[in-house]
Amino acid sequence: MRQASNRSRARGDSDARQRSNDPGAWLTGLMQDETGDRLTPTHTTRKGRRLRYYVSNRLISGGKDISGWRLPGPALENAVIDVIVRHLQDAAITHRVLAQPEAESAEAVQTSVANLVTRLQRQAGQVGAALLAKGKIARGQIDLELNPKTLASALGIAADHLRPDLTHVTASFGLRRRGVEAKVIAGDMALQPDPHLRSMLIRAHGWARDLKAGVQLMEIARRESVPGAFIRTRAQLAFLSPKIQAAILDGTQPPELTLKRLVSVTHPLDWSEQERLFGF
Repeated sequence: MRQASNRSRARGDSDARQRSNDPGAWLTGLMQDETGDRLTPTHTTRKGRRLRYYVSNRLISGGKDISGWRLPGPALENAVIDVIVRHLQDAAITHRVLAQPEAESAEAVQTSVANLVTRLQRQAGQVGAALLAKGKIARGQIDLELNPKTLASALGIAADHLRPDLTHVTASFGLRRRGVEAKVIAGDMALQPDPHLRSMLIRAHGWARDLKAGVQLMEIARRESVPGAFIRTRAQLAFLSPKIQAAILDGTQPPELTLKRLVSVTHPLDWSEQERLFGF
């Protein structure tokens, strides 16, 4: 009984530590999108799992909006921490923490930054929420403003001794989708093309060549062991504008441009109309 009680108490202590180290949705009230709309926490349940998201508030209050963001909560929170960590580490390495760098204090400054980085990585929610004053995401970019007093206190350095631009953080930002999954890509993390979408684009060019050569659509469908509608909706990918196709191949297309969206509509023939339709 005593051992069971001790195990239960240990689990409770562990759970308490997890809750204190990672208060859920700690970016609440701190982030907005490029329109100035606040990113609001929400959640859904899928297969018994509770999934957290941050969404542009207009998606909650006004329904669908193609320009709105829907970001996986933990992934966005981790990305914000990673961007701040890399910013602080780069500043320490290049002696851009102090307004007037001094050789004799360089090692102490680097140690202070390293200690703060460790706290950010171990207690992301607590430390990150206190350190971040506000942030904004846009297509391709994330901008963060750090609280100068909190940053100075965390580093043990007077606020007026810090470089003014130390509190401004800018990094690349994107969202890659693969089916129902989404991955936040921030900072110097390389954007990766969606392999399924990329593969389908390449296959579409093969089908388009067959169709131009006189091969019947149903013959292609039988060869591929798929319905005719499958070929018809996907072959049109070969006629997307060069700009859209290049973005698909290198992974820089808008995050909402998924294969599901591309095959759910009939594409305009005009390339500029295609680009407007698909968010370019």
